[in-house]
Amino acid sequence: MSSDANEETKTLLEWALRVCPDSSRKRVKEWIAGGRFCLHGEVVTKASIRMPDPGNALTMGPPSQTERRWGIRKRIHPKLVLVYLDTDLAIVDKEAGLLSVPTKQQSQESALDVLAHYLNDPQGEATRRSFFGNARLVQPLPVHRLDQYTSGLLCIAMNETARAQLIAQLRRHEFLREYIAYVNGEARKPSGSWRNFMKLDPTGFYQNIVPANTLQATEAITHFKVVEHFAHHRVSKLRLRLETGLKHQIRLQAAAHRLALIGDRNYEESTQKALANKGTPLPYQFKRQALHAAMIGITHPTTGEKMRFESKIPGDMQKLEVRLRDESLPLR
Repeated sequence: MSSDANEETKTLLEWALRVCPDSSRKRVKEWIAGGRFCLHGEVVTKASIRMPDPGNALTMGPPSQTERRWGIRKRIHPKLVLVYLDTDLAIVDKEAGLLSVPTKQQSQESALDVLAHYLNDPQGEATRRSFFGNARLVQPLPVHRLDQYTSGLLCIAMNETARAQLIAQLRRHEFLREYIAYVNGEARKPSGSWRNFMKLDPTGFYQNIVPANTLQATEAITHFKVVEHFAHHRVSKLRLRLETGLKHQIRLQAAAHRLALIGDRNYEESTQKALANKGTPLPYQFKRQALHAAMIGITHPTTGEKMRFESKIPGDMQKLEVRLRDESLPLR
């Protein structure tokens, strides 16, 4: 074979580098493996195959719909699991103690930061690094929040358009958010709704229940269902669905209806007393509010698909439930 013929026959990778002259050899190879290149309209994924100059028959395009979804649970941080990812949104499952989003008052790492670092890590996996189809940094955007010491599912947008549509679902009360809580006391009815007007105090940190005609007050609506009552300990397990989503909404409304969350340091009296008296054990030895975001249901902002995600209660709440079932243990 002549040297001229050898020059005309190159690998797919070499021809693909001509299509993407500003990209590294390693990245283009990853794009090929991810199904980003087509030859005569057919996806080609073997970078090493040799061929003559394909001319305009070799093209690069966005990932196919099947390549745009990451549906495998993966722990990306000691306190965060990636449940679902596509180019519009992510669903993560956070443990108690991790912030949802960065705040001016707190300098700790947040779920938003963790996801951004994971997606933008230059040493990351090929399928993830090429996921969004370009080399630009990914900027996750908040859709809603969980309190730092509330565990469970959180929805994060991957672009401004998706964020606007997801927030619109929240405002129309079409964004499903369900929680599991363990509360002191027994509800008067097996199910019902809490409706209260709430207003933040001047610090912006604490909520207060206020009369309906209070200036700048907002109505908070939470629907509840009793899952189980642990009679010996006078504790109930509730399933709660948010209709609105104000700061500390569940925690404050539960306390206002004499069903304060176990471990709530702001709104549960026995926990506050234990904290004020150093050395006094916390009720049930539970160190945070017993609240877990167990379900999220959304309409996908691009495809219109109805999507639902669930999370099991974490280990500390499982241990709490075991303790509540044991009638031989002393109260609290």
